[in-house]
Amino acid sequence: MLKALRSGRCSLLTIALFCLFCDISPSQSPAQSLRDRLRGGEKEGEKTDLAEPNPNPHEEPSALPRGLFRANRAADRKKSAEAKADGKAENKPGAILGGNPLVDKIYEDGIAFFEKGDSDGAIRQFNRVLQLDPLHAPAYCDRGICYAMKSEYDRALADLNKAIQIEPTEARSYFNRGFTYLQKGEVEAAIADYDRAVKLSPNYAEAYRDRGYAKITKGDPNAALADLNYALRLEPADSAAYFSRGTAFARLSDWARATADYTRSLKLEPNDVDCLCDRAYALAMQKQFAPALADVDRAINITPEDASVYFSRGCVYVRQGDADKALADFARALKLQADYPEVLRERGHAYACKGEYEKALADLDVAVKRLPDDQEAWLFRGYAHYLQGDAEKAIADYLHSSQADPLFAEAYFYRALAYLEKNEIEKALADYRRTIELSAAPAEEFKTWGRPADAAKRGRAVERLEGMLLQAVPEAKKHSAEGVALHKQGELEKAIVAYDAALKLYPRYAEVYYNRGLAYRKQENLNRAVRDYSQAIKLDPKYLAAYSNRGYAYYKAGDLERSLADFEKIVELDPANADAKKSMEVITARLGGDTGRQEK
Repeated sequence: MLKALRSGRCSLLTIALFCLFCDISPSQSPAQSLRDRLRGGEKEGEKTDLAEPNPNPHEEPSALPRGLFRANRAADRKKSAEAKADGKAENKPGAILGGNPLVDKIYEDGIAFFEKGDSDGAIRQFNRVLQLDPLHAPAYCDRGICYAMKSEYDRALADLNKAIQIEPTEARSYFNRGFTYLQKGEVEAAIADYDRAVKLSPNYAEAYRDRGYAKITKGDPNAALADLNYALRLEPADSAAYFSRGTAFARLSDWARATADYTRSLKLEPNDVDCLCDRAYALAMQKQFAPALADVDRAINITPEDASVYFSRGCVYVRQGDADKALADFARALKLQADYPEVLRERGHAYACKGEYEKALADLDVAVKRLPDDQEAWLFRGYAHYLQGDAEKAIADYLHSSQADPLFAEAYFYRALAYLEKNEIEKALADYRRTIELSAAPAEEFKTWGRPADAAKRGRAVERLEGMLLQAVPEAKKHSAEGVALHKQGELEKAIVAYDAALKLYPRYAEVYYNRGLAYRKQENLNRAVRDYSQAIKLDPKYLAAYSNRGYAYYKAGDLERSLADFEKIVELDPANADAKKSMEVITARLGGDTGRQEK
């Protein structure tokens, strides 16, 4: 379920940024096609023996994603068992019946209870199976998932461990144990089990899907997308996979793609309340308030006694600037569920936006106690202190917010404003630079972060910070030129150090991100290369060379859909680009002649 709508923030990064620099990038032509590279035309010695799907890249962790884990475990089991029975995949997951008609009948009765949602009835049948056949691995596996659905995780793990001990090559047992670990919050253990499941059953779509969601919870949405894309290639009608991919895009603030995936999920499951609420979140972040409210109104019609749907609508109203309607919805949510600290966090923020600071702080004091690891609770309380004129308390709360989520750009932005108000210029500038590194937003967007009543004051502060940044440009250009010279000499480590120095001074330097990405790619560090190309694109959305090189990096990692998307973007920006079109042909052929994409 969504947590919050960040008041005053634009929906998407503004896609215009002037180009200040004209360094020579040590790279091949941005138009060089993927086909040419595969034929030996790649100048940087890239290998072409690509494997798929993408292995397990791990990047820096961040906060938990918005959205609830949802998957129909019974449907997954049934579909997997049918695939195995049909011989569609070696070791395709599914129960193997033991040949004893009585045991088989009792086991199937247990599955029938499970598929009806009656975990207790299923457990009773699986108990009978195990009394008759103590080595019946499928019964342990399915009883284990029943316990997991009842949140009895220790009993679930005991059963799943037993199933794996009896039949160590059955992928579904690892899959279910991964689910159990994920529900317990043991994300690394869950990912390890999903790894085992896909190793045993390489076409196990549900395992890729759930591993993708686990990577989102770990704070690695980019790695999650590789798994979720592959899951959808294997199973294009999986609503949960679209929902999870939408969550990954939302975590990356790519609200348009998040909306598209939530829409696909809802076409498959029209009454999914969680998906309706999360699509409302994505729409609101794009300032599309009418359809956002239509989604949450529909969710309320489906589950009128669910506190979370009123909470969701209240968040949309806050984003729309209608604090009074938001407060009414938060009151309704608390009436339905008194113990709901997230509502107190959002209600406190709504009160602060109205200027009712005592009420705001009363709610937010409780919220930070109940949600000590919630970056937005600390942010909102800091903002209330800032609006009251207490910069010291605001800075302390913003520090807690950034500690809860080191990648939370808003915490650094608002702290920069507080430091500037105290005339602590170096600290303000350091936080503002960090904000740009994390968000890549232009100055005009930063001016919208916060309540409209403070727009003029905030705008003056942003202009002052931008002016100080520009003073560092000449020194940043020197470091950039040094990095380019070292790069051309093959001194990649030294070049990266020089690029780092340039970006520390001026984080809006798109060309330096691009050049550093090239250096990382030469070192075979595709994750870092992709991150730098992506930052260059955020800063300059028409940077064809960055799209080209990122597309190739995705291709090499086996993430064909995202690779194709980058070359499609080149053609969108440059319709006559024949090389990008050739690359698209190569990728489409790898995808079997069909991209598998749904309508957007």
